[in-house]
Amino acid sequence: MASCMKYLPDYASRSTIQRPLQKVGIRDYRLFRLDFNNDRVLTRQSAYVNLINSQGIHMSRLADALSEYEMSPIDLDDEILQDISVSHDDADSYWECNWTCCHYLDDKQPLYFDSSLEGTLLATDISWYITFTIPYASVCPCSAEMTKLLGGHPHMQRAKAKVTGKLKGNEDLCNFQTTIVSNIIEVVGLVPIPIMKRTDELKWCQQAAEYNLFVEDAARLIADSIDNWFPDWVVVCEHEESIHQHNVVAVCRKDGGTLL
Repeated sequence: MASCMKYLPDYASRSTIQRPLQKVGIRDYRLFRLDFNNDRVLTRQSAYVNLINSQGIHMSRLADALSEYEMSPIDLDDEILQDISVSHDDADSYWECNWTCCHYLDDKQPLYFDSSLEGTLLATDISWYITFTIPYASVCPCSAEMTKLLGGHPHMQRAKAKVTGKLKGNEDLCNFQTTIVSNIIEVVGLVPIPIMKRTDELKWCQQAAEYNLFVEDAARLIADSIDNWFPDWVVVCEHEESIHQHNVVAVCRKDGGTLL
């Protein structure tokens, strides 16, 4: 009996002269991994290779390579970059893993924030980068100054600080994350609290009066707090304006740094 299965042509294996592509792959492949605290988290992972000599790639090979690491710890693992590369004949490879982290504050309340770990393999050169996006709040300094004499209340701004740093490759990521996040929280002073009673809310608002940060000041202060922890870094602060129809942003890079 003749088979009714029809095999499609292998698009990826065609060897023709094409414009090279620096990154081709998959994004937001969901997989459970263990975070730096050994907690089970749902990650969103991306994997890419370059494309120079062929028409296309085999996307399923990238998914297969990532799935081999299900429930394994998220770490500075050169092997995953090599597996992605080998899946397409030793091309350059890129890997990114995104997930939600939890940092416990002094009163044991959780602060949730987005985190990502990114690795690149270019020829034989491997680099690792980590990103934390920390939520915080700020009293608008202009509003605070204008309302001071009238006894009014300045408006608040929800904010976030996105810090990306190049890693040396030998960090203990659990302790490293705790230290960096704690430093940022100490600098900005105000972070969102999940559970508050009336007395807690009053105390938080009274404390807020001491943290009137322009977005420019926030970026500079956070940059100072992380400067010695990374060989290269970039800080992006964004304040969500409550009286304007736009947000305000400040970007600070390490002197001589290349990250954007």
